[in-house]
Amino acid sequence: MYNYPGYYFHQQPLYPHSPTVSAPSYYRAYGLYEHQDQPEIWAGWEQHYPHFNKHSTIPRDYPTVDSKILSNSIVSSNHLLKDASLLTQKLAEPAIARELMTHAQQGNQKEVDRIVHSFGCKSMIVTSYSPSSVKFTIEPGANDIPCCEVTLLLKWGQ
Repeated sequence: MYNYPGYYFHQQPLYPHSPTVSAPSYYRAYGLYEHQDQPEIWAGWEQHYPHFNKHSTIPRDYPTVDSKILSNSIVSSNHLLKDASLLTQKLAEPAIARELMTHAQQGNQKEVDRIVHSFGCKSMIVTSYSPSSVKFTIEPGANDIPCCEVTLLLKWGQ
């Protein structure tokens, strides 16, 4: 009557046999075992459950791979990582760290930027902070192509 799997599934009781009847006798009674005249155990189940190949894919056209942009990003990111290393080396000095934290606590963004730019980094460094951490976003210089960035998040409070 209804040709979709959900209808037939819901028509079957949750337990097709009583607990006193063993499963093999139930299957024998309803002809669910393989017989010579019935090669499949449940003949005709394909009409209710059509075959679905879960591994089939839709063919897609992808552009050719060009690794030049990635190579340029890798070279630029190496420069950014060197500047990040220089930044952490300078911040490891207690006097500089104390001065930076003091100005950040007072909300003096210009002085924080001046301290960070005095480290001699060639990249552009954007600094943001909260009472619990400071975040340095290191990007290529203004004249360079914006290809990548390095974000350094350091905890400095509770």
